[in-house]
Amino acid sequence: MKIFVSVVSYRDPLLHYTIKSLLENKSERNNVTIGILEQTAFDDSLENKHKEIIEDQCIRYKRIDPQYSEGVGWARHVNSLQLEDEDFYYQIDSHMLFDKHWDRNLIKNYKMGVAKTQSSKVIITSNCKNFDLNANNEPQKIHVNSVACKAKYYAFRKDMYLFGHGEWVQPTTDLTPAIHIFAGNFFTHSDWVRNVGVDPYMFFEGEEQLLTINSYANGYHLFHATSIECYHYNRTHNYITKQSQMPVVSSEILNKRVSKARKHFLMVLDNLDEDMLERFRKYSGVDYINRKLEKRAITDQILPVPGEIRDWEIEDRAD
Repeated sequence: MKIFVSVVSYRDPLLHYTIKSLLENKSERNNVTIGILEQTAFDDSLENKHKEIIEDQCIRYKRIDPQYSEGVGWARHVNSLQLEDEDFYYQIDSHMLFDKHWDRNLIKNYKMGVAKTQSSKVIITSNCKNFDLNANNEPQKIHVNSVACKAKYYAFRKDMYLFGHGEWVQPTTDLTPAIHIFAGNFFTHSDWVRNVGVDPYMFFEGEEQLLTINSYANGYHLFHATSIECYHYNRTHNYITKQSQMPVVSSEILNKRVSKARKHFLMVLDNLDEDMLERFRKYSGVDYINRKLEKRAITDQILPVPGEIRDWEIEDRAD
């Protein structure tokens, strides 16, 4: 089988580790092509520092200077256009590590979803385990035990942004239905790019919400994997890969991009069919119509709410 891995990177010094981990840990059973859109200055780029990576025949590489980036949705949309005849689309973050045969596990889980739903419209998504940098500034896995995940939410802000948390649980023998797509670790048939695709207008916040609701509206079945085979960098809260950290454009340009994305996000939500939103509420416990979370959709863990205090309303409905 052929897998297209989409990796967009914004000024990420760990990108080369991600690419090497993908290639070193893939199985011999599948052909993996990695599409890269690097948004960084030439001096800091793979093109300059790790030319052997972009010269590999399985790499499709593009680069722009970071000031021209229109955000993560735009970058992932552009990068998805590098997809050719691959069977599967795998979207990841630029600071990740992988376990051996990550590709075989994803395809196995996808096939389980197809058998369960009798449909090719299956998405496999999970959060990740973690890695950090050791004393030599090299990646080191810090959570190596086998786990799976169950995503719930810890905030439904008044501005309509939801914030998800992937609770670690014991590995499972069957797929777990998911109510949230993790944009940095999701795997599906490549038809998804044509049927749904990444919304190019989302700058950062709201990206995963639209991935989830647009996929659900187009008939996709969402599942968490039976086990997590990847690791995410543990220190990304105020990391340079966020455009608000050490910005390369003025605050005026940055604010304009954020405002444009927010208006688009609200417009998409306002135009969604109410019957579909009610079906999604019954499925997930996320009530976009009444702007509430039902108790079953809320994580038991207390987490900080970005930007303001926790402000949801809770309902016990599960009909």
